[in-house]
Amino acid sequence: MPMLQQPYVPAHYAGHMTSYLLHNSEHFFPPLNALCTLGNLIMTGTTYYFSGQSRLAAAKFPRLALATGLSLATTAWAIGIMVPMNKAQTQHATEMEKAVAAGEEKSDNYKRHERELRRLQQRWTKLNYGRAAIMLASAFVGMSALLVKA
Repeated sequence: MPMLQQPYVPAHYAGHMTSYLLHNSEHFFPPLNALCTLGNLIMTGTTYYFSGQSRLAAAKFPRLALATGLSLATTAWAIGIMVPMNKAQTQHATEMEKAVAAGEEKSDNYKRHERELRRLQQRWTKLNYGRAAIMLASAFVGMSALLVKA
């Protein structure tokens, strides 16, 4: 996404490419997040189930529970913050494409959508770093749980 924010990339092209990128990423990232969350949930449930019988399971449980919580936080972040922003970017891109098709790329309406798209792209990038940090934290906490020795 940062490449699409460059000033030399015309806004309507950046908007079109952003819409394409966001639409196609929907086929990869939600299933990946679901798989990671499900894996963490299964490991957390299993260690909880055996924690009364195994010191090792009891030692791993808190970290796996944290990893699961972080995976769920990633999902909440994506649904609550990123998805609405993705939809807004797509809407602004669509409006700009309509303006270009009508020969109105110099209109105030086009410029308003351009400014908002650029602002959302910058905000999306920053917030996506936050989401990525939560995902990485979940992965590292989960991996550290697997290395725990009783």
